[in-house]
Amino acid sequence: MTAKWLIDLAYVGVAVVFILGLKAMSSPATARKGIVWAGWGMIAATLVTLFWPGMHNFALMIVAMVIGGSAAWWSGKQVKMTDMPQMVAIYNGMGGGAAAAIALLEFTRGEVHGGMVALLAVLGALIGSVAFSGSCVAYA
Repeated sequence: MTAKWLIDLAYVGVAVVFILGLKAMSSPATARKGIVWAGWGMIAATLVTLFWPGMHNFALMIVAMVIGGSAAWWSGKQVKMTDMPQMVAIYNGMGGGAAAAIALLEFTRGEVHGGMVALLAVLGALIGSVAFSGSCVAYA
């Protein structure tokens, strides 16, 4: 059993937790439980990613997660409930923009890519850009 195999198995488990969380969010009676499940799934996915072979610069990743998490927590606590749709638009837009930037950087990194990887990178950049621009419109 290799480390990559265990990481892949952990990702399957995290996917199951996300699906259970989304299912629980479909009902007002279980929505809070679903949010908690999905949150724990995201924490687990992040931790598992840190064990990926060849992962480097842990200090930068931890600092970025602490800064981003702190900013999101603080802004989430400060927002009024009537402004929550705009806050969701900002969070969604930042996720889409980040996805587009990562796809673009990976695509232009200079490594030889196969056709499928190139297609997925372009689609990731396109979908992320659409999410970012749509969220900017929704925020306004």
